[in-house]
Amino acid sequence: MAAYLMAIDIGTTGANGMLFDTNGKALGSAYREYPSIYPAEHQVEQEAALLVDSAFEVCREALAQSKVPPGEVLAVSVSSQRATFGLMGDDGGVIGGRFYGWQDNRALSVIPEIAAKIAPEELYQLTGMPLTPTYSLEKLVWLKKHAPGRYAQAHKVVFPADYALYQFGAERTFTEATCACCSGLMDVRRLEWSERVLNALELDRDKFLPLVKPGTVVGKVSRDVSRRSGLAEGTLLVCSTGDQQAAAIGAGVIAEGRASLTLGTAGLLVAGTSQLELSKSPGLMAASSGRVGLYELEGIQLGAASCYRWVRDLFFDADVTGTAKSDWPENPYLRMERLLNTSRPGSNGIVFLPYLSGAGYPAWDPLASGMFAGLRFTHTPADMMRAVVEGVVLESFDMYQHMKTAGVKLTSLAVTGGATESAVWKQTIADVFGLEIRPLQVPNATLIGSAIFAGMGAGVFKDVEEGVARTVRFAESVHPEPAHAEVFRQRYETYQQLGSKQTGAKGT
Repeated sequence: MAAYLMAIDIGTTGANGMLFDTNGKALGSAYREYPSIYPAEHQVEQEAALLVDSAFEVCREALAQSKVPPGEVLAVSVSSQRATFGLMGDDGGVIGGRFYGWQDNRALSVIPEIAAKIAPEELYQLTGMPLTPTYSLEKLVWLKKHAPGRYAQAHKVVFPADYALYQFGAERTFTEATCACCSGLMDVRRLEWSERVLNALELDRDKFLPLVKPGTVVGKVSRDVSRRSGLAEGTLLVCSTGDQQAAAIGAGVIAEGRASLTLGTAGLLVAGTSQLELSKSPGLMAASSGRVGLYELEGIQLGAASCYRWVRDLFFDADVTGTAKSDWPENPYLRMERLLNTSRPGSNGIVFLPYLSGAGYPAWDPLASGMFAGLRFTHTPADMMRAVVEGVVLESFDMYQHMKTAGVKLTSLAVTGGATESAVWKQTIADVFGLEIRPLQVPNATLIGSAIFAGMGAGVFKDVEEGVARTVRFAESVHPEPAHAEVFRQRYETYQQLGSKQTGAKGT
């Protein structure tokens, strides 16, 4: 009998599901977009039930599309956005019904209080996470101060993948340790909850779940979930890792010097390293890889391809343009791609700062804002769109320039994420970095990585290395155009000058 693996990712803007054979061939896929909720300035939340329902829907649809009999699916694994969390009550539900999103910056006001209790340098050395409102730790401190009743009511802190696996039928709730690195609450070297951090910030240790590693089987699909998901009752439920760590695995980042650039809701430049020397990498996220024993140095950009989605929503929505959706191609990104090709590399002089959610590494300024610079009457919408693409890639390149001071040297660069389905995006990355880049045959590397862990749980792969060798496939490489080198050198200089002003000269 043939064997198959289901991978689900609960992302920031939507849920993805994909069914693979054991050689990494995608046989069916589905996507459900969902919104974030903005209760107040700097606050970002998501409906927990909607995220889980979307996971069931993409699983059912991907399976139906594949026409694979449910009984031939060995295992399903779930990855999710990192640092997003909810407070679970005694009844197993999420208190208030919502997760607190990683993009939420409400904890900015408590950063000085945290720094007074544990020095940012010590916190970074222990956890590998800079002190910033992005992570779970800071928001938990904020909740304990500003919503003490809700904090006291909380039975456990739960992350989206933990909660989804529980809803899929896991026997009990667990937290996957490598994903939890991005909570800011973990001892990154020992892969345990940091008693020093929890004690310093007076966070209750018993509110945190037992830890397991990626590839761990935590239960089986229940009868009720079989009806909701399409999977056969008894299908193994397996922990994956965080979405970006799974993407790195799915891009083949399993050894020192290998790197991946993911441009999705957030942007992440990930480089593998066997040793953590955090004194050399201030501001970088340092997490365990899903291949335990390897670490990842990560530079994060908070807006990334979300900036391009913003362009889509702002200018390519039928309500805005006054056109009927029936007159459009099925995917508005196809219209955008054609328009992009009418503008030259360099965007005719426009430079865009992609700080629509603040600035990540190296500035870590949540109050930084985006901007277009250099606009003239002669510019076209295509110039502005291309400037958005180039601004996101320039921010990625800026991260790499700073990472090099921490000793990061790239021996290969794989590119992943929805943006890399675009030929313009891929060529821009190659031109700005001045490197040959390696796109993946399946651009959603997160799902490839998660499928590898599903395979490990089912005994198909003995380890991550075997899973990568069997499933990761690269498309044709993209080479930089020498004629564009000087254009982007100039654009990067301008980007640096503008960025230093927008972020108070903190980094860029």
